[in-house]
Amino acid sequence: MSASVIIVTVKDAAKKVNKMTDEAAGLATEEELAAALSAKVQHLRRVRNMSLDALATRAGLSKGTVVAIEQGKANPSIGVLCRLAVAFSLSVTDLLGETSQEITDNPIERTKPATLWRTPQGSAAKLEASTSGRTMFEMWTWTIAPGDVHRSEAHSRGTRELVSVQRGSLKVTVGSETIVLHAGEAARLVTDQPHSYAACDDEAVSFAMAVLERGDMNRPSRSTASPPALAQPHVRSH
Repeated sequence: MSASVIIVTVKDAAKKVNKMTDEAAGLATEEELAAALSAKVQHLRRVRNMSLDALATRAGLSKGTVVAIEQGKANPSIGVLCRLAVAFSLSVTDLLGETSQEITDNPIERTKPATLWRTPQGSAAKLEASTSGRTMFEMWTWTIAPGDVHRSEAHSRGTRELVSVQRGSLKVTVGSETIVLHAGEAARLVTDQPHSYAACDDEAVSFAMAVLERGDMNRPSRSTASPPALAQPHVRSH
């Protein structure tokens, strides 16, 4: 399988990086992302008077990873971007945007979707909207092509996800448990442990996802006595 390409839309004072679909352009976009993220993380850490060690601890990342991001040498996964956002009490959208504003009191605030994962096979994950703060709520739309698998590290303790399949069949694995959801089915997940998503047949799968993540980056230790990570699928009536 070809390496996945992170494609996002970011802004700085001078220019906007447009989404690109071919691999060569995708590599250029990764370089732009690395540079923009480097500047943003350095700025946020400086204005909040956080050391490298403090940021690494708060984000649940190694100090080496944080250093690589600030030096523009890292190509962070969706999971790493989420951890950094939580550490700064921001949404991923805010982390990649041109400002570092916190939650506003506006009753309505327009947001801009961003595609954070794409593969040459046609898979994509788009962050449609998200809130800021130590507790983040995110809305995603996903398409995963046959043969592609999206693997994610554990999110912060108690993170919950809701997934609803619109087309195809989705294979979800959380820890040691696996479930298959078909079009019209949905499930609740506890994703504070490694998890993955894949199409389980020769048809692409499309699904929506909502994520609720709190800012506690301590990882729980799970035992066989723990409650199941996967709830029984809910079948919607039509």
